[in-house]
Amino acid sequence: MNEENVLTWRDYYVTLLILFANIIGFILCTQMGEVVYNVGSMNAEKILADGQYYRLLSSMFLHADIGHIVSNMIFLAGLGQMIEHAIGHAGFAVLYLLSGLGAGICSMFYSVITGELYNSVGASGAVFGLIGALFILVVVHNGTFGSVSIGRLVFAVAYMIYTGANSESVDNAAHVGGLVCGILIMAVMNVIMVFRKPYHVQK
Repeated sequence: MNEENVLTWRDYYVTLLILFANIIGFILCTQMGEVVYNVGSMNAEKILADGQYYRLLSSMFLHADIGHIVSNMIFLAGLGQMIEHAIGHAGFAVLYLLSGLGAGICSMFYSVITGELYNSVGASGAVFGLIGALFILVVVHNGTFGSVSIGRLVFAVAYMIYTGANSESVDNAAHVGGLVCGILIMAVMNVIMVFRKPYHVQK
């Protein structure tokens, strides 16, 4: 293997920082329990009626249980390493945070429209944003990016949304919102890259 193609932690340190932030958030949840969830979860009523807009951000770093955080962090580690190396540290940070915020906003309005008030936590909205961004990268790279093909990606997304729609404990509105935000953000970033310099397809 060419040494130039070997990634080190410096190539995806933003991913690692986000991962550690989620772990710290989960530790706080395990130590303080309902206090953290009551203060930091996504709750449409608290956000809109009480102006607690910070919840859109804080809820991204809280998780319900060990299985919840492990599954999200596995996706974050795998997708983050690949995408951060492709678009850069700053671009990845913007992509992740805006996708997570967009997911929270989508969940919030879904709660208002349906009249279902609930507390929602987790990084999955932002993770779906990474999946959306990966979709754009696959398209730009002629249908394949690394080991990911557009067919595999579409199947994986369809399966995750389907299983989420059939589970009462999954915030599917956040997943769809994050996915759409990731697609739009990465599309804009790609246009900027094209105008700034030629976009070379890796072979």
